[in-house]
Parts: sequence; structure tokens; C-alpha cells
Amino acid sequence: MMDKETTLQSISEENKMLKSEINNSGKAREEVAAEVEGAEAAEHEALMKLGIVMEEADKSNKKAARVAEQLEAAQAANLEMEAELRRLKVQSDQWRKAAEAAAAMISTGNNNGRLTERTVSLDNNNYMCSPYAEDMDDDFQRKKNGNMLKKIGVLWKKPQK
Repeated sequence: MMDKETTLQSISEENKMLKSEINNSGKAREEVAAEVEGAEAAEHEALMKLGIVMEEADKSNKKAARVAEQLEAAQAANLEMEAELRRLKVQSDQWRKAAEAAAAMISTGNNNGRLTERTVSLDNNNYMCSPYAEDMDDDFQRKKNGNMLKKIGVLWKKPQK
């Protein structure tokens, strides 16, 4: 009987060990399941963060494209303004030269303190100039020079078309 008893005891111990292993494997399964669940939660969170980062990157790319377009438009406007500035500089140089020429004409038209004027006749396309103001006084000359300077000043202020 001993033999049976030992066999039974050995089977009983084996059963206990198997039950223990089953319990341990169940616990291991639970641990693995918990780890898998944690990994899935982490994966889901990472995917959400990736989506947010991708969305922000897309917004940044669109903003960069918009800024690049604005820069291009600003550079084009700058080129236009530079061309306009060059045109205005040439024009102001022309006005300056005209003013200098007018001033030179006013100052060279002065003969010994007297202003000489000329009249122009357009008859038969012949231009005839005749001095007639040799006897003008200094006051009249100053008035004429002042009026000429006023006319030049008015012309200077007129905008060009």
C-alpha cells in the first residue's frame, strides 16, 4: 500500500505543483496583459502627440509659405520704390539744373545794375529781340527779379505728371 500511498502522495504533490504553476502562469498572464494594456495606452498617447506635432508642423509650413509670399511681395514693392526713387532723383536733378540755369539767366541779364528784357515777335517765324529797358531803375529790377524767383518757386512746387 505504501506504494500506492507514495504514488498518491507524489500525484498530489504534482497536482499542487501544477496548480501552483497554473496560478503563477495566470498571474504572469495578468501581468503581461497589464503590460500590454499599458503599452497600448502609451502607444495611443504617442499617436495623439504625433498628430498634434504633425498638425503644428503643417501650420508652420503654411505660415512659412505665407511669410515667403509676403517677403516676395515686399521685395517687389521695394524694387518699385527704388525705381521711383531713381526717377525722382533724376527729376530733382533736372529741376535743380533748371533752377541754376534760371538763376544764371537772371544774374547775367543784369547789365551794370540794370535789367534788360527782350520781346519776341513770332511774325514769319523770325525771332527779333530788342532791348528796351536800359533806363529802368534799381527798384523795378529788384521787383522783376523777385517775381522771376516766385515764378521759379511755383514751378518748383508743381508736381510732375
